[in-house]
Amino acid sequence: MLARVARVLTWPFVRFDIAGAEQLNQELGACIIVTDHRSMFDIVAGLIVLHRYERYPRVLIEKKYVDSAWTRPFARAIGAIPVDRSAGRGEAFRAAVDALGAGVTILILPEGRLHWDPDHPLSTGPASTGISRLALQSGAPVLPAGQIGTEAIWPATARLPHLISFRRRVVTVRVADEVCALDPDADHETRTEQVMAEVRRLMAVAQASTSS
Repeated sequence: MLARVARVLTWPFVRFDIAGAEQLNQELGACIIVTDHRSMFDIVAGLIVLHRYERYPRVLIEKKYVDSAWTRPFARAIGAIPVDRSAGRGEAFRAAVDALGAGVTILILPEGRLHWDPDHPLSTGPASTGISRLALQSGAPVLPAGQIGTEAIWPATARLPHLISFRRRVVTVRVADEVCALDPDADHETRTEQVMAEVRRLMAVAQASTSS
């Protein structure tokens, strides 16, 4: 319901260009979806995009947003898993493993903080190795996705989104057609970079589609 409401409310301002995710269409089962994080609009975009595939994920979100009076109702409504960086990953990690075990998809933005560099628009920031650890612990497959355009809707420097009626900005999303084949012999840093490299590749594919 929230995904549908978000789609209706954003329709006058945002147009989504979505492609890929063949395995999501083929009943992949519970998985870990990993994407870039360049805007506060990313989570809303993720819910709208995954609604297309009838996926309603739990999202790992920094604890301060789950606790904030402004964002708490939304965070709780989507079943957000709060991440307390000062306390380590234990509680959030266990909740994510349990959700995957129950058949629920998890959406992760592993950079944690917004990363938008206009000089290097297809770059990503440092990513948490929680992607690799969660995949190893849960046995769930990892499906990368790349999105661009959300930074124009809600820039990192803005307190509120830039929504102009019927001047629809485009959010372009490309989801991998196949899960990421993580190297079982590699360490967590290497496996995490493997996923993020695929995220950046999909961002580039998304960028190329907007230019064509």
